[in-house]
Amino acid sequence: MNINAKLARTLSNVPLKRKFFLQTVLVAIGTVALAVVAARMQYLDLTGTRQAGLKAQTEMALGVIEGYAKQVQAGSMEEAAAKEGALATLATMQANKGVDYFFVTDEAPVMLMHPTRPDLIGKPLQDVQSPDGKHIFPEFVRVAKAGGGTVDYSWAKAGEEDPVPKTSYAALYQPWGWVIGTGVYIDDTQAQALQFTFIMTVAGGALVLLNMLIGFVIGQSVLHPVSRALAAIKGVSRGDLSVRIGHHGRDEVGQMLKATDEMVHMLERFSLETREMIRLHEAEDISHRMPEDFPGVYGELAGGINTMMFEHLDAFRDAIGILQRYANGDLSQDARRLPGTRAFLHQAMDTAKASLLAINAEINRLAQAAAAGDFGVRGDEARFRDDFLAMVKGLNAMMATSDRNLAQLSALLRAIADGDLTARMEGDFHGVFATMRDDANATVAQLTEIVGGIQMASLSINTAAGEIAAGNNDLS
Repeated sequence: MNINAKLARTLSNVPLKRKFFLQTVLVAIGTVALAVVAARMQYLDLTGTRQAGLKAQTEMALGVIEGYAKQVQAGSMEEAAAKEGALATLATMQANKGVDYFFVTDEAPVMLMHPTRPDLIGKPLQDVQSPDGKHIFPEFVRVAKAGGGTVDYSWAKAGEEDPVPKTSYAALYQPWGWVIGTGVYIDDTQAQALQFTFIMTVAGGALVLLNMLIGFVIGQSVLHPVSRALAAIKGVSRGDLSVRIGHHGRDEVGQMLKATDEMVHMLERFSLETREMIRLHEAEDISHRMPEDFPGVYGELAGGINTMMFEHLDAFRDAIGILQRYANGDLSQDARRLPGTRAFLHQAMDTAKASLLAINAEINRLAQAAAAGDFGVRGDEARFRDDFLAMVKGLNAMMATSDRNLAQLSALLRAIADGDLTARMEGDFHGVFATMRDDANATVAQLTEIVGGIQMASLSINTAAGEIAAGNNDLS
């Protein structure tokens, strides 16, 4: 991961308010640093300008000395007089009320000329120190021999006691072994630099305050809408679609708010249409379809919901149609084959059909046996459960009852056929079997009375015949 990605990830965890604050702080630090750097550059520029001026002035002094040296070379002046004249001329070259001047030493160094410190003329200067403790005259000799250069130190102005910062430029006039120097006090340069620093600081502070104010205004114009958008998005994530964004501008943040508001409205409409579909499908209209005029993936979702719902409804309608055929006794058609986990529907229908076919076959088997007069046949109760088991048990009970009652009727008829008119059907009979029992018993009773009457008539006939026979005998 590169630095940009790491920085982006780090900043993504920082709240926007802190980001704006950090930006303001960095701008403030940058403005202050810029003011300090500008002030420092101003100071160095002023100092460099002064030092360049000192170098030019020293070169002018060397030109004066060179003029006297040429007179010596021309023989128009003695060397001693030329040196004296050169020193006198340099002593008069002062400016700024004697603050700016030239001084001359030899390479020892010994002071040859100093317009403000005549007490130093002719004295060795190795041990002379500036108020800040620097051996300045040996340093002048060193930089002069090196081709000319500046030396920074402290020195009191003419007529004053307190030392101030000063910079001097020293150059060597090789033919005479002179070191010519001139300096400039830079306390005014420091004052200018401090004044410039003050101005830059004030201006920078004003810019910082202005930046903070503008940053605050811009930050609020961004943070407040973003916080409203965040509240709306959090509300949507909690399932609260009643949130509203309110006013939004035309900038990027405003467009984001508008898009968020449109998203919330669209989700709210999607939710309302979904609830309406649920309500109607729970109540009076299972044919209601959800509108599919939603944008993008939401339209696809609505279409998918409709497809899913009506595929299930079609499957259930087909199943109900098949169930109605099964209820009407038509077991010739199978349920529509369904894919995936929906296969449980046709599997259940197939199971129901198989059960109906099984119970139907069992009923037909028992009916055919009954029609053939074989009431000893029984249904297979082990193959069925619940209501089908109760149905088979009922059919078995009916077959057993019929078998038992018809067996008793058959026994009664055999007894009658054998001449036993004392037999009767005994037991707890119900319905038609009770009527049959009563009718059979009544029939036997009537037959018994008829047979008894016949017997009595036969006995009477026999008696009469005997009497007739006896009478005939008596007559004979």
